Amino acid sequence: MRAAVVEAMGRPPAPTEVPEPRRRPGEALVRIGAAALNPVELHIWNGHFFDGPPRPPYVIGLEGVGVVEEGERLAPGTRVRVEFVHPGYGRDGAVAEYAVAPEEPDASDRASQASVAPIGDQLDDTAAAALGVPVFTALMCLERAEEAGASLEGAHVLVIGATGAVGMVAVQLAKLMGAARVVAAGRNGERLKRALSLGADAAVELGDGLAPGELRDRFAEAAGGRLDVALDPLWGRSARAAIDAITREGVYVSFGQAASPVAELSGIPLRNRRVTVVGHSGAWATPEDRRTALARAFELAGRRGAALTLDTDEIALEQIGDAWEWLSRSAGRKLVVKP
Repeated sequence: MRAAVVEAMGRPPAPTEVPEPRRRPGEALVRIGAAALNPVELHIWNGHFFDGPPRPPYVIGLEGVGVVEEGERLAPGTRVRVEFVHPGYGRDGAVAEYAVAPEEPDASDRASQASVAPIGDQLDDTAAAALGVPVFTALMCLERAEEAGASLEGAHVLVIGATGAVGMVAVQLAKLMGAARVVAAGRNGERLKRALSLGADAAVELGDGLAPGELRDRFAEAAGGRLDVALDPLWGRSARAAIDAITREGVYVSFGQAASPVAELSGIPLRNRRVTVVGHSGAWATPEDRRTALARAFELAGRRGAALTLDTDEIALEQIGDAWEWLSRSAGRKLVVKP
């Protein structure tokens, strides 16, 4: 079969002929119809992920949608979503013609968790593959803010990295969860316009020359002088600016460090305004945690009569090298491979 394979550290994935995987007891063999790419795969590939360097060769792809070919609990023909957290640490991923995954979620080794679950037919393969990791990640971050004491009902929310897939979904979910004002922040002006069309009330364009103080002022102004919750996948100077802009009893949620692994923070917001700083990593959630979060997000959207939306680009397996470069440039559109 054909698959997108990383043969060695630092070498981009390439279309490769590999043996079709064999189903073991308790697993399902799935014919993949669409598989989505996620930025965390770049961190795994270049050895910067916290689990350390991956073990090539391996098939990339955290998530995919397909049909069961063989299974024990799942009947042939069942439409399913497969997820691998994370390919490269003992398991192959979903960017292949076929994949195998345990029918009961395997959380025994966090670094190589995998699961397969039936899904309905409300979404086509491309949308079903794309609206996976970004949806449950965005919801978990917003719920993390609630667990830390924030109320999203009537809240003013800042979504940094709103031009990416997780941020774009977070904008939509924040509004569905009752936020009164949502500020989208990111580098791409066109993608910020898209965030505004999907429910953001204001936008802040991040520029290289902005000092944290200037960025803080822009965040505060766009938020209308009140900021209750901030979600941030960047860390670095945006963390300092967002935390400084948050008003009393607000919550800052860090869920990445795309800009920098370190941030210089002031202690004043933590003491004088009782700002709470918390973190979230989907890598520490179990397959069941992620599955139920995905279900909650779609249930919420359904109750509100809304449809969660992501802009996607379909690509063929032969384009995987180009797609890897596009992913590294964070173009903001979800890349979905049709093996």
